[in-house]
Amino acid sequence: MDTLDCSCRGPLLLHEANMVIDSLKRDIRRLTNDLVRKDTLISAYGSTLRAQAQSRIDMSFQTKFPEEPATTSQPACSTPQQNQPWTEVVARSQRGVLKRFSPPPFNPFNLSNRYSVLADSNVADPAHTIPLPPQHRSAEQSRPTAPPPKPPAPRRVARERPRHPPSSTRPVAVLVGSSMVRHVTLPRSETWCLPGAGVEDVQTRVPEVVEQHPTASAIVVHVRSNDIRLQQSEKLKSDFTSLIQTILATGKKCIVSGPIPSACFSDMQFSRIRQLHAWLVGYCSRERVPFVDNFGSFWRRRSLFARDGRHLNRAGASLLASNLELALEAHHTPR
Repeated sequence: MDTLDCSCRGPLLLHEANMVIDSLKRDIRRLTNDLVRKDTLISAYGSTLRAQAQSRIDMSFQTKFPEEPATTSQPACSTPQQNQPWTEVVARSQRGVLKRFSPPPFNPFNLSNRYSVLADSNVADPAHTIPLPPQHRSAEQSRPTAPPPKPPAPRRVARERPRHPPSSTRPVAVLVGSSMVRHVTLPRSETWCLPGAGVEDVQTRVPEVVEQHPTASAIVVHVRSNDIRLQQSEKLKSDFTSLIQTILATGKKCIVSGPIPSACFSDMQFSRIRQLHAWLVGYCSRERVPFVDNFGSFWRRRSLFARDGRHLNRAGASLLASNLELALEAHHTPR
C-alpha cells in the first residue's frame, strides 16, 4: 500500500517542483528587467547631477571673481577746461521755501576783443618808431624738412589652423552628422557634414560612406536634435534603431554621439530630448554600442553655442571633438 502511495505522489511532486521553477524563472526575468531600467535611470540622473555640479562651480567662480567695471573714457582735448563763472546757490526764505537761482546762459566762445585795451592808449606815430632789427631764422627753421615717414607695411595675419591636421587619404574613422559637426575634426578621420539631414538621411548615406572609405573601421554618427520637433517619438526611435543596425550590418563599428541640449529649447523640447537621451543610453547599452554622453557637457552652457543658440561655436565644436576622441580611444580604434 505504501508503495502505491509513493508511485502516485511522485508525479505530483515533480509537477509542483516544475511550477516552482517556472515561478522562479519569471521572478528572475522581472528582476533583470528592473535592474536594467534602474540602471538607465541612474545613468540619466548621474549626468544631470554632473551638469548641476558644473553649473554650481561656474556660478561660484563668477561670484568669487566678479568682472571689473568698465572705466569711462575721458575725451582727449588740448584745450584746458575752464571753471564756470557762476555757482549754483540755494537760499531758504522765511517761509521755508527753497529758492534756486538759475545759472546764466553758457557761452562756450569768448567773443571779446582782447586788443580793445590799446584803442584808447596813445600810440606813437609809426614814422618816429625805431625800426626793429631783422629777425634771423632759427637753425631749426633753416634745416630742410624731412620727408614724412612711410606708413608701416600691413601685417600678414595668419589664418587659424584647424585643430588637427588634414586627414590622410586612408582614414580610420568617419564622422557623419548634421551641421553640428561642421567644425569638428578628428585625427585620421573624415567628417561628412550634411546640413539639415535627419536620421533617415544619414542612413541613406551609409552605403556611400562605406564605399568611399573602405579602410575606416568605425563610423561615428551624431544625432540631430531638430528631429524632435516632428513630435513622433516612436518614429524617431525606430529610425535610430534602423540606422545603428544598418551600420553594424556593414561590419563597421558604430559609435553614437548623443543629442546636445540647445540653449534655446522650450520646456517641451527639453523634455523630449531628455527622454530620447535616456532611451539611447539604454538601447546602446543593450546592443553593446559605444555611446558618447554630450548631455551633461552642454547643458546650461550658453557660451558654447553661436548667436542663434542652436549651432555650436568654435569652443563648442572643440569640446564635442574632445568627447568623440575619448570615445575612439576608449574603444581601441586604430590611430
